Amino acid sequence: MQINALAMPRVFNQPLTFNLPEKKLTVVIGQNGAGKSTLLNALARRLPEAAYLPQKNQIYDDMRVKELLALGQQRAKNAPTVDILAALAIEPLLSQRMATLSGGQQQRVWLAFVLCQQTPVVLLDEPLTGLDLRYQSRLAGLLRSLNVSVVMVVHDLNYAQCEADWVWVVHDQQLMAGTPGDMLQENFLSEVFNTPIRQHITTEGMRYFDV
Repeated sequence: MQINALAMPRVFNQPLTFNLPEKKLTVVIGQNGAGKSTLLNALARRLPEAAYLPQKNQIYDDMRVKELLALGQQRAKNAPTVDILAALAIEPLLSQRMATLSGGQQQRVWLAFVLCQQTPVVLLDEPLTGLDLRYQSRLAGLLRSLNVSVVMVVHDLNYAQCEADWVWVVHDQQLMAGTPGDMLQENFLSEVFNTPIRQHITTEGMRYFDV
């Protein structure tokens, strides 16, 4: 999907023209304040067909989970082909009010709210926040099963390496894109994050990053 002349003058020195990979999982990385959230917000405004989960959501403390999800499902044209509520373990929470949930539970509800909209494009700003390891692991599989175009901001380089089909790097007022193998390189990442980053290989051939 071609995105043409996307202007964000406070962050990028010129309008961006780039390709949004279709039905792939694209991970966005970069320093705090580099413009990752600005990029997702601009994409959400440009693409009316996208569902968007920002870092901070509106407060619906008194609303029950099932009521909030019903708002998201109003946008869906078809019944979901994947059991999103089961994947995120939402059923036990349906009758609870949002204010009674933990931060991780609220994040799972908001993810369900976005994914139940059944849109062809999904934009997720730091969706791993608050999720324990089980749900972090489940999320990538769930997103792939939906067969939609996903753009998600993460800070975990190892998650990006394991799960991404494509990587966008926001750095120095530029957007750079490539495969995980191309973009997740020690020297380049050390420059992007202004700190030494090392990649290690285990005896089993697994690769991981640390600082």
